[in-house]
Amino acid sequence: MFTEEGQRELKVRDVMSHPIITVDEDALVTEIVKNMAELEIGSVVITAEGKPTGIVTERDVALKVLLKNKRADEVRAKEIMTSPLITVAPDMSLDEASKIAAEKRIKRLPVVEHGVVIGLVSLRNILAQKPEYVKRFYPKVRLLASGWTLDRLERELSDCEMCLLGQSARNFKKALKEVYDELQELVNTYVDDSELLELFKLIEEFYTDVEGKGDVKEGISTEEQRKRLDEILRKFRHITYLRKQQSVSSFAGVSSRFGDYRHQITNQPRLPYKRTR
Repeated sequence: MFTEEGQRELKVRDVMSHPIITVDEDALVTEIVKNMAELEIGSVVITAEGKPTGIVTERDVALKVLLKNKRADEVRAKEIMTSPLITVAPDMSLDEASKIAAEKRIKRLPVVEHGVVIGLVSLRNILAQKPEYVKRFYPKVRLLASGWTLDRLERELSDCEMCLLGQSARNFKKALKEVYDELQELVNTYVDDSELLELFKLIEEFYTDVEGKGDVKEGISTEEQRKRLDEILRKFRHITYLRKQQSVSSFAGVSSRFGDYRHQITNQPRLPYKRTR
């Protein structure tokens, strides 16, 4: 199946993590935790007589064992697993799988084929491919395009200006179209980003007039192109600057709560890498 843009629709098997770790329902929590630590994973699928029946996550261990002061070497998987297990088929569309995960409020979906677990599709897998799906899982989140993404596009737009100043109309139109296409894709992803939409509308109108597809059938003069492009770039740079500043401020706020690590270590005596007599 293909999307409206002519691209093949993503399937669960395209994005799932594999192979997946399974343990028997009678396995002790100590074994489960050991597997998680050694393989750096956050969950294991639990089986009964070889068939998938539940799932145990780090959260299950924390809430059902540690916080209840139980001994991990006395608790079995079947006592803390989440069951019944909600699974998906490898050929299910990623869109459908994400709807199931959002509806059931779960972050991991084991992938089962012919009764055998062959992979796992997680919330991270889904959002890595389709960041616009974040609204399905976090409906109150207002997702905005990154200032660093806009910075890159602003530099590409500046390259368009250089093509225009160099009197290379063909290269100018090609570069402008690339920026236009990417902005259009970003607008479709960050649907709540009003500033991004405003930038796109400016670029869309400008691109249409340059191509002579709008009200200006013959296109606009080079001088008019320069003037309008300069106005768009000023707007672009203003929004980009503010978003990058917000990103830096947010990072600095987090860092300040933990102190300046570099400052701390430079004020402490340091042992040499290798001791000498």
